[in-house]
Amino acid sequence: MSAATGAALGRRIRQIRIEKGLTLKQVEAKVGISATHVSEVERGRTSPTVGALTRIAEALGVRPSHLIDFPIGRHRTVTRSGSRSQLTMPDRRADIEILVPSDPAAEISVFLVTLAPGFADGVPGEARTGDKLFHILEGEAELVVGDKVLPLVAGDTIHFRSNHAHRLVNRTASPCHLLWALWPRMTI
Repeated sequence: MSAATGAALGRRIRQIRIEKGLTLKQVEAKVGISATHVSEVERGRTSPTVGALTRIAEALGVRPSHLIDFPIGRHRTVTRSGSRSQLTMPDRRADIEILVPSDPAAEISVFLVTLAPGFADGVPGEARTGDKLFHILEGEAELVVGDKVLPLVAGDTIHFRSNHAHRLVNRTASPCHLLWALWPRMTI
């Protein structure tokens, strides 16, 4: 297995493990492969045997082919304006355009979001393993993390680990337009 293929396989395993909310120790407990070995595979430092790959897939609740059947070398996806999928959340007062469509090669989700005045999303205690990034294109918003209120204005970017409860709020009378990226990608 080439180094590039091993690295891609390791990223795929790590992505699925994090999406499933599993720790390395939990994978170890499920299938008896040491957490250290799984970590080495995830970092592309070692190649798993077919047996180890099968057991890792079992721990992740996927078929072994799901771990290896992804497009190696695919480096781009073009999503044209006007052809993007849209999600409208009338109860939450947000319009969401999907900038990176669901694709086995994509490791992040990126959205163009319009928050209506009065928008508030996030439930205290709700958290997701991974990273989030918000970049304010136009307008204003607040990110509330615990008891901290972080005001954001056009041009501001915030990146944070999303395993802390947080809320995004538009307290203004104008819409807020932003880019939202998250890793691992969200399954839609």
